[in-house]
Amino acid sequence: MKKDDFEYILSLLKKYAGWELGEDKYFILDRKIYNFVREKNYSSVEDLIAELRLGQKTLLWQVIEALTLSDTCFYRDYKVFCGFENRILPYLRESNRGSRKIRIWSLGCSSGQETYSIAMSVKSRLFAASDWDVKIIGTDISTASVSKAQKGLYTQFEVQMGLNARMIINNFHQEKDLWQVNRNIMDMVEFRRYNMLDEVTFADAFDIIFCRNVLRFFTAEKQVEMIRSIHQNQVPGGFLYLGMGERFDGLEKYYDQVKGMKCLYQAKILQVKAGETAQKSKASPKPQEVEAPVMPKFVRPDNLKTLASGSVHKVDLTHR
Repeated sequence: MKKDDFEYILSLLKKYAGWELGEDKYFILDRKIYNFVREKNYSSVEDLIAELRLGQKTLLWQVIEALTLSDTCFYRDYKVFCGFENRILPYLRESNRGSRKIRIWSLGCSSGQETYSIAMSVKSRLFAASDWDVKIIGTDISTASVSKAQKGLYTQFEVQMGLNARMIINNFHQEKDLWQVNRNIMDMVEFRRYNMLDEVTFADAFDIIFCRNVLRFFTAEKQVEMIRSIHQNQVPGGFLYLGMGERFDGLEKYYDQVKGMKCLYQAKILQVKAGETAQKSKASPKPQEVEAPVMPKFVRPDNLKTLASGSVHKVDLTHR
């Protein structure tokens, strides 16, 4: 792909998807563009670029979706899910036992592996999940990814990326050569196409939001706007998961980092302006200790330690 064409593609991605990608992504985008050209039977990349310059929105979004940078698997970063299962879900089981309701949002869900992993964790830790009103929403900009996620069908290779045999048998059943997510897991999950540049309003605020390895593709200005929007869709004291090592300007205005877990943040209760009504915070009981799950044999996190008990209100995962 020529330099001018590459820079034009970058300008489209920034304008319509909010992504600010650099030259380090050239080879990835170049490969994806050539795959798109072959799939759609264009004679060359130049012909595709020429048609894009005509402003055809349908083609534009097909290209943007084809260039989506997705890297996902079940239980990605097992330390994150270990903390989620052992500390956060037991904490919410206590704090939400009156309403028996949990709302979770998986942003940038790609083809659904993260969202289904969340559902499997909820099933594992809530025990009688059928007695709870659990809704997990996965959103992604890619229509193709959302469509795949909605079907819940995965190859042998895909399910083995992060899951051991017992977890597969407990949560999937075979459909010919593929593995189908079980109905009790799929009933907790809903998938929608969503561009993070758009405004979004949900009926309920979320107890937990996963937005891992998504914001880093956006401009600094957009990151601040999105963090504010995410906070507005979260219950006071709710939890936000970012990618390992991710840190963004303006994050500290809306969230406090949870001690002992670099990627976990707790939503601040912000002061409201005159005339506005403050949202009441739920009581926050002390999280209970829960036995750690068996480590999937396909995942090998380094130096995984037992998670220590937390404090009242603000969860503290500091190792002792």
